[in-house]
Amino acid sequence: MPSSPLLTNPTLRALVAIALFTYTAQNMLNVSIAPLSRALDLPEWIVGAAVSLAAAAVTALSQFWGRRSIAWGRRRVILLALILALTAGTLFSAAVWARAAGYIGAFAAAGAIMAARGPFFGAAVAAIPPTGQALVAEVTPDEGSRVRGTSAFSGAINLSVMVGSLVSSALGAWWIFGPVHATPVFVLIALAIALIWLPRDGGTTHPRRHLPRLSHEAAEPKKATPASSIEGTTDSASAEPTDGELPPRVSWTDRRIAPWIASIFGIYFANGVVQITIGFLVQDRGGLEPAPAVSITALMLLANAAGAMLMQLIVVPRLGWGPRRLLRAGMTLALIALTCLTLAPTLWAVAASTFAMGVASGMASPGYSAGASLAVTEREQGGIAGVINATGAITWIVAPVSATALYGWMPLSPFLLALSLVALSCSCAWLLLRKLDIVSRARD
Repeated sequence: MPSSPLLTNPTLRALVAIALFTYTAQNMLNVSIAPLSRALDLPEWIVGAAVSLAAAAVTALSQFWGRRSIAWGRRRVILLALILALTAGTLFSAAVWARAAGYIGAFAAAGAIMAARGPFFGAAVAAIPPTGQALVAEVTPDEGSRVRGTSAFSGAINLSVMVGSLVSSALGAWWIFGPVHATPVFVLIALAIALIWLPRDGGTTHPRRHLPRLSHEAAEPKKATPASSIEGTTDSASAEPTDGELPPRVSWTDRRIAPWIASIFGIYFANGVVQITIGFLVQDRGGLEPAPAVSITALMLLANAAGAMLMQLIVVPRLGWGPRRLLRAGMTLALIALTCLTLAPTLWAVAASTFAMGVASGMASPGYSAGASLAVTEREQGGIAGVINATGAITWIVAPVSATALYGWMPLSPFLLALSLVALSCSCAWLLLRKLDIVSRARD
């Protein structure tokens, strides 16, 4: 089978390495934040609010970063994002240290943690997936290679979740605050990789104080063949100099991509519920204290990420399925797995269910990403990459804070809500995508 663009494109390889360390840092915060809230005597809703604020930042800035990665250049966008992430990680670490030492009260600690893990870190990580997705679209000219490319890039990010879970488990077993204080170190490594190995942007890419807006005629989708059917696209496309002009925005209600969004949002909401409540679920169903719960929570997230990575890096590229079939199979499996998780009586059953949720995500997400990307034109790839990244983020605005609030009221309620939304999206995948012609939609 053709080689993955991850193996042949140096810019994409550098982006994957950066994503590995940045998302490892993010996952260390995700693993430790629930036990930390109890260890630092902070309200449980702080956890949900911090992640929801981060998701709001990702939703607001994903298309911003996706379009500017083309207009400004990838190196400039990534460096700016990583500096912001380093600042956020340092602030989070300082707030936890000050609260644990008794230098600040619960109110100040909660505010600093919400700001650092929320808009600061969210704004930073929002830049990486759309930048990578836009590049994948440039170097994958047909449906088969687009599925392989998006699946491999998503799989690399899930690998970082696994690494973050393992590191968090090891550090958390040694010291509950270890994962928090290690976060800025991993971001610093990502920044070093960007400075050394990320290729410089084209010579014509100069920063402008005010970027010009496209005219109405220029913003219209081209009538030419879409990106999905361009033959002869080469890896050198990523090296073409940019001219500073912003590519067109992509609307969420665009009839070419709305069916894809409706068919995936349920599993993204469910993933938000599972990942943000798993730390509480482990403590309550397993009868564990906060310190040992860090390691078990990390292992649960590791199982989830392992399922997704297994599908995205190994199984999906070899199945040869189209985007529509992948999305339908993934959503159907998600409905079954989430039902099992809702009823799981033991930690072993919870682990098996979270693994199955990861497998479902590993099938559905590449199908959605490839299908939505193939549905638009070449000039819209920066915009659609932002929409793809923001689709998951927008569900996280509501999922964490609602899940933690509902869990505090009745532990079963957030899972029942997630089940209903997964069932709705699964229905959309089978009904709305039935007659969807990806290539003809892109030509409209």
